[in-house]
Amino acid sequence: MIVAILGWSVFVTFALKDGRYGSTPAFASAALLFDEIRLKAWYTLEGAMWRSSQFASAIVSQGFGRDEEKREARAIPVLTYHRVVNDADDLNNITTARFKDQMTTLKRAGWETITLKEYQEYMAGTRELPERSFLITFDDGAKQSFYPVDPLFAALEYEGVIYIIANSMYTPESTYYLSPNEIKRMLATGRWEIGSHSFDGHRPYSADAAGSEAIFFADKLWLEDKNRVETEEEFTSRVRKDLQQAKETLEREYSVKIDTFAFPLGNETGIAGAANFPEGASITEREALAIYSLGFLQTNNTTFSFNYPGEKSKIARRIHVDYDWDGKRLLQELEQGLPKDLPFSDDFSEDRGWLPAWGTLDLGRNNFSLTAENQSSSASAFLDGSKLWEDYSFESSLNWNDGSVFLLADVQAAKTYTACAFSQGVVRIQSTKDGETRTLAERRDPRIQPHDNAKLGIRVRGSVVECLWDYESIVEAYERTGQGGIGIQVWNSSLGRASIQVSEVLVRPLER
Repeated sequence: MIVAILGWSVFVTFALKDGRYGSTPAFASAALLFDEIRLKAWYTLEGAMWRSSQFASAIVSQGFGRDEEKREARAIPVLTYHRVVNDADDLNNITTARFKDQMTTLKRAGWETITLKEYQEYMAGTRELPERSFLITFDDGAKQSFYPVDPLFAALEYEGVIYIIANSMYTPESTYYLSPNEIKRMLATGRWEIGSHSFDGHRPYSADAAGSEAIFFADKLWLEDKNRVETEEEFTSRVRKDLQQAKETLEREYSVKIDTFAFPLGNETGIAGAANFPEGASITEREALAIYSLGFLQTNNTTFSFNYPGEKSKIARRIHVDYDWDGKRLLQELEQGLPKDLPFSDDFSEDRGWLPAWGTLDLGRNNFSLTAENQSSSASAFLDGSKLWEDYSFESSLNWNDGSVFLLADVQAAKTYTACAFSQGVVRIQSTKDGETRTLAERRDPRIQPHDNAKLGIRVRGSVVECLWDYESIVEAYERTGQGGIGIQVWNSSLGRASIQVSEVLVRPLER
C-alpha cells in the first residue's frame, strides 16, 4: 500500500512537472518553482506598498504632474532585454535587483507598458496613448526572461513581449530555453505576448571551409556537400524558408497570430558583423517584411531613440538597456528621448539628450565638446526628441578653431538633414539625404573666420533656409523639403583634428 502511494505520488509529481515545465530537468524545475514562489510572495507584499499613497505621490515628487500625465504620446520607446539573472555577468544580461530598480523607478515616474496591438495601432494612427507609454521586449525565449520577471510584472501591472527562437523551444531537457508548456503557461497569464526571433537562425554557422563564423541572416553559408558558399538565390531561399517556418511553427503551437519579428544580432542594418555578403542584411529585411508586418531592430545613434507615428518604415527601433544601468539612468534615457517643445535652450549644465552619431561627445561643465576619432575627419551629434520641430531659428555660441562647422536643421536621421556649412570665408546651404549632399546656395564673406565665442545660426521656415552669422542672415535658399530636429557637425581635412566646443544653444519657434 505504501509503495503504491509513493509510486502514485511520484507519478503525480512528474505529471505536474511536465505540465508546468515541459522537458525541463527535474532539478531545474524545482529551482524555478522555488524562485516563482519566493518572488511572487515578495513582490505581492511589496506591490501592496507600491500601490499605497506614498508610491502614487512619488510621481508628483519627481516632477511629473497631473497635467503632463494627461498629455497624449507623440512617440513611443521600445526597450529590449535578454536575460534577468541573479549574479552579474559580462554579457547582455541584467541582474534581478537592477531590473527591479529599473521597473519600479519607471512606474514611480508614470511610465506604463503597452501591448504589441496597442503599439501597432498607435503607429498606424488609429489609437491614442498617453505620454510615457512604452513597450518592453525580451529576445531569445530564455527561461530567465520570464521567471524572474513575471512576478514583478504582476505586481506592477506591466506587460511584455518575448521573441522566441522557434526550433530552440524544442531543445530536450533545456535549462536555458522556455519549453512549449512553459510558453503556454506564460501566455495564459495575460501579461505576455510572443513574436518570432527566427526558426533556427541564432546559432553559429560556417562561412568557409576553414569554419569562419557566419551569421545566418547576413552571410552566405558554406555548403559542405558542394564544397562552396551559397549563391544569392540559395541565400534568399534559405532566409525566406526560416522566416516562414518560424511564423508557422509558433502559430500552430500556440494558436496566436505571429506578426512581428525581432532581427537577431540587430543593429542599424538589421544584422551586425556580416563576413562575406554585404547585401545579405537588406535581403533579410526585405524578406522579413514580406512575411511580418513589423520588424524590430536594436537602436543606434544614427536616428532618434523613439518611434514616431506616421513613419513609413515597417522597422521599429529598440533601446538596448545596458546591464549596468540603474533605474535612474534608464529613466534619464527615456525622459531625454521624449519629444521636446519649443522654445528650447541648453547651456549644458545637464544632459538634455544629445546623441553622438559618430565621433566623441563629451558633456563638460556648461559646455559640450565634439571631437573626431583618430582615423576620422569628422564628428556629428544631434538632439534626441527634436524630430517633430517644424519652423524655427537655431542659434549657437561655440569656440571654432579651424576646419568647418555645420549647423544642422530638419534632422530626420544622422545622414538626412539641411545644413549651414561654415568654412573660412564662405558659408554654404546644403541638403543631405541618406548621405548624398547637394549645395543649394553659397556666399563668400571675409567676416566668416574661426574664433572663440562665434555666433552661428540656421533658420528654417516654410520653404526657406537661411544661415546666420553674428545674428545676421547672410545667405538663403528656397528649396527646403522637410522638417526635423537640430544637430552639429565638425570637419577637418587632417584626421583626428576636427573639434568644436559649444557653450550655448537657443532654438526659437517661427511663424510662417
